[in-house]
Amino acid sequence: MRGGGPRRAPHVLLVLTALLLLAAALTWLIPAGSYARVFHEASGQTVVVPGSFSYGEPSPVAPWQLPGLIFEALSTGSGPQLMVFVLLLGGAFEIILESGAMGALCAGVVRRFQSRPGWLIPASVGVFSVLGFTMGLTTASIVFLPLGMAVAKSLGYDGKTGMAMVMLGTNAGFAAGIYNPFSVGVAQTIAELPLYSGAWLRWLLLAALVCVTSLYILRRAGAPGLPGGQAEFEAQAELTPRQGLVLALTLGALAVVVWGVGARGWRVPEIASVFLVLGVLCGIAAGFGANQICALEAAGCRKMVSGALTIGLAAAVRLVLVRGGILDSVVHGLLRLVEDLPAWGQLLGMYCANVLLDPLITSGSGHAAVAMPLMVPLADALGLSRQAAVLAFQLGDGLVNLTSPISNTLVSCLALSGVSYQKWLRYFLPLVGIYLVIGAACLLLAGAVGY
Repeated sequence: MRGGGPRRAPHVLLVLTALLLLAAALTWLIPAGSYARVFHEASGQTVVVPGSFSYGEPSPVAPWQLPGLIFEALSTGSGPQLMVFVLLLGGAFEIILESGAMGALCAGVVRRFQSRPGWLIPASVGVFSVLGFTMGLTTASIVFLPLGMAVAKSLGYDGKTGMAMVMLGTNAGFAAGIYNPFSVGVAQTIAELPLYSGAWLRWLLLAALVCVTSLYILRRAGAPGLPGGQAEFEAQAELTPRQGLVLALTLGALAVVVWGVGARGWRVPEIASVFLVLGVLCGIAAGFGANQICALEAAGCRKMVSGALTIGLAAAVRLVLVRGGILDSVVHGLLRLVEDLPAWGQLLGMYCANVLLDPLITSGSGHAAVAMPLMVPLADALGLSRQAAVLAFQLGDGLVNLTSPISNTLVSCLALSGVSYQKWLRYFLPLVGIYLVIGAACLLLAGAVGY
């Protein structure tokens, strides 16, 4: 990367390891305490009883206990289900990419918008947002960045515009998180909410983010200049029937997930099964043999191992706080800071706390696993809905994702594009300010309608 930007970001597992050690140290410093909890059969949730906090006997976590707690977090509770879900999602996505369906779709977009280049930007932002709000794959930006930059240049825009179309489109979808397994999925599982429930508000959020992002990129791009490099896309074949079938199967699987969540109350196992079947069917539709399908599934799983371990290690942080008896103590301290605020102020306080935490934990699943165990009992004690607490986390996590110098996605994309970190911030920060206002307005709406 040029321009003095960050050259090597700490791996998210390293950041979470530091948080794990910090959590263990805090169990020796913070007095242990707990809230009383009751199980509500109607909702299936175990909720905090407001005003029931009391201090108890200390139970600090020693350093030599950490390996055992990490293994426990990786093998018990809801963590393993989410980890396998992520692996299966990666396998399906690898097969879809290998089929060439996405590349052919992008080439078709170029041909369609050659006479109307101004429409390319909103169309691209909308298409790439799908990767974010369905699979939560902001890392897909790295795969499609060269293609996006070539598309933009072929229609007369500069490379930075192509970079923004891919990165900001994917991130807008990730922030809306309609069916994002890494942020909303993990957060709702921890909050004991039906998976992907409350999607109507996230659809509204997606529409707002896609519109604002498209207008911002258009304004910064200006009028297109002389096109160049169209031959690369003109030479690419049209979308083949097999590739069209792959795209149709993908859309069909998403429709099945929407139906299953809304009508049947599906949770992680059922949704993971859909993506397992989707990967196999897309491989058959693409004409791959049985060995190739298996190899692609394995390759996709390998790419997701880091994300899966992130979920497990972040769960270990929560387990340390619980075993040390200080999780509720931390929640009690946060409660005293915000309990005198009006309900809308309490939600905004949660939102701002997650905005500040996001640059340190850029993984959506890792952020959820660290923040939601604190936010769920805090929401219970404040009388706020858990769905609104998930929304406050989701917005705080997603809207500022591409500002962190330790984001592996951002660092990789900057290296590929040759844009310095400082230049990227000058380009992106004004949009971040707009995003934060949209997020605050969304939370105020959530509070007003009892979301």
